[in-house]
Amino acid sequence: MGETNKKVPFTVENIKKCICTECPVQNTSQCVKEKMEKAKEMMPKPEDIPGLYCASGVAACMDIDTNQMCICGDCPIWEECDLASGKPMGYYCRDGKAKQ
Repeated sequence: MGETNKKVPFTVENIKKCICTECPVQNTSQCVKEKMEKAKEMMPKPEDIPGLYCASGVAACMDIDTNQMCICGDCPIWEECDLASGKPMGYYCRDGKAKQ
């Protein structure tokens, strides 16, 4: 974890666009709530952001519920970075960062 990839850059701009914090997969996670407080830093580490998993990879929080519906396809980053043409095609929090 902590590394970025060429498909989706881990940037403050993308963190602001990211909708992971609205995702049903994370709704009940106490870990995500705690990380949201920490994410208010100027440029936090990827493992401290409860989102932008398409850039950073699998979630550090183990209490997310991947049985819930993923909303990656609704994210502006999905279209901007053409994530539909890569792998995985969602559930980056579970399956890892986007690859070409």
